[in-house]
Amino acid sequence: MDSVPYRPVRNLLLAAAALYCSLLLEAAAGFPLNVHTSFLSELSARDQSTSLYGRAMDLSSSVLTLLAVVLARRSRELRWLLISTAVFAVGTMFDSFSPMDCAPSASAACRASEANGQAGAALVLHEATSTMAGAGTIAMAVFALMALRRRGWGGWLSKLLAVLAGGVLVTQVWLGSVVAYETLSGQEVTAPGILQRASTVLFCLMLGTLLPGLRQALSR
Repeated sequence: MDSVPYRPVRNLLLAAAALYCSLLLEAAAGFPLNVHTSFLSELSARDQSTSLYGRAMDLSSSVLTLLAVVLARRSRELRWLLISTAVFAVGTMFDSFSPMDCAPSASAACRASEANGQAGAALVLHEATSTMAGAGTIAMAVFALMALRRRGWGGWLSKLLAVLAGGVLVTQVWLGSVVAYETLSGQEVTAPGILQRASTVLFCLMLGTLLPGLRQALSR
């Protein structure tokens, strides 16, 4: 960890975590979407009043995360974790440039268009970039757990990071499995809104505690 400029990277990741936590935007906007049946990414749909704010938060978070990766790039011990973090950041950045045209949970016409395969390239591109970001979060959780395990889990911060990473891994895989099953079985995809929001909160907390937890473990 000596090759990682601790304070700048920690501060960048803390800021990125806060910006990525779109539940804050959802609360500030007065919960405009049904939290049980919507994805958080619908806040950034072009037909939503929160679109510009949601996209700006995702873009800012991804840029800060990439800056943190660049500053920490000399750490060979964290190489795979840094690569997966970059994958998450790039996926999130592309997400901010390719929002859905409309929010399916808020519009029957949007749902019908999506069900009939008429949603267009915007939805396909958004799904691809979201999948990329999701794969990055899963890989981050895996490599964080591997790094902690090699050093015996460390102190309380390291253990907290391990719990958060485990939570991210379980909820992200669960979320992906639910959506994949509904898609492949030909069913209408019903957003598991609470599960996604729980996973997002866990990931934001993991991102914010990533460097302090790893530092505590790797300095033992």
